[in-house]
Amino acid sequence: MISVIVPVYGVEKYLDKCVQSILAQTYRDFEILLVDDGSPDNCPQLCDAYSQKYDCVRALHKSNGGLSDARNFGIKYARGNDVTFVDSDDFVAPDYLEVLVRLKEKCQSDIAVTGIYKYSSFDKITEKRDEAQEFCYTGIKALEKMLYQDTLDTSACAMLLPTSIARKYQFPVGKYHEDEFTTYKYYSSVKCVSVTTQKQYFYLQREGSIMHVFGQSSLDELDAADNLVTFCEKNYPQLTAAAKSKKFSDYCQVLLSNKDIKTTCPEVYARICDYLDSVKFEIVRDKKCRVKNRIAALLCIINKKLLFTAQKFAEARTAS
Repeated sequence: MISVIVPVYGVEKYLDKCVQSILAQTYRDFEILLVDDGSPDNCPQLCDAYSQKYDCVRALHKSNGGLSDARNFGIKYARGNDVTFVDSDDFVAPDYLEVLVRLKEKCQSDIAVTGIYKYSSFDKITEKRDEAQEFCYTGIKALEKMLYQDTLDTSACAMLLPTSIARKYQFPVGKYHEDEFTTYKYYSSVKCVSVTTQKQYFYLQREGSIMHVFGQSSLDELDAADNLVTFCEKNYPQLTAAAKSKKFSDYCQVLLSNKDIKTTCPEVYARICDYLDSVKFEIVRDKKCRVKNRIAALLCIINKKLLFTAQKFAEARTAS
């Protein structure tokens, strides 16, 4: 059986679409754990209503502790041999679980991962579900692919993994970007990871999200990137270059998504610039780095201001 863990907080508007997408799965051996994280709206009552109506749904209630704490709480009570995480403002394709199970069986893998489709509203999903590519990696190769942002990323969603591993590597309570502090441990602890590029998980990017304003979230993103480099230097020195590439990408992300960072947080701005300057030549020379990173590094070599110019150009094209 698969335990689908759904942390619930302040998502009254989105919860039904999420739950209904799970209930509609073609693979039927699953349970849904709705973890009410002390939600202040009607979500607690909705969770109870689902559990009363559907035998496969369990409603768990706890005081507010954040996404990591809610996921950990769900893991504690999971009855399945495997778990998957679905955030309550997201939804999944009808064959999401079936595809994950098939992938695991096909490759005899410990972990299976699908692609993620990012969207901003329910009426803008226009992706054509073309034939997907499938890969079987060793755990360490999967870690390298994640660090180079090639077919894998740091998301704990869109993933099916053994409950025992989820319990062993808990999410860090009180941290944003909790996946970046956690999923690398999954990959480094298993023998095989199977992956499909088919986008089975639909991730809603809500406007005004805390991930898009400067604050503790941005600082945690930087710390998570530092942590990945330290981990690889200590345990897998052959992956240090890959970890530096991921750190370069994350540092650029924080820099470019916080327009006033130079004046509002000069120490953080200096921290970012010092790192970008220290690795820009390495990134340009590393042919495994994604093209986006190498272009950004080249712009840093020429003039860091060009990074912001390129970002504004990309935003203008997206808006048009």
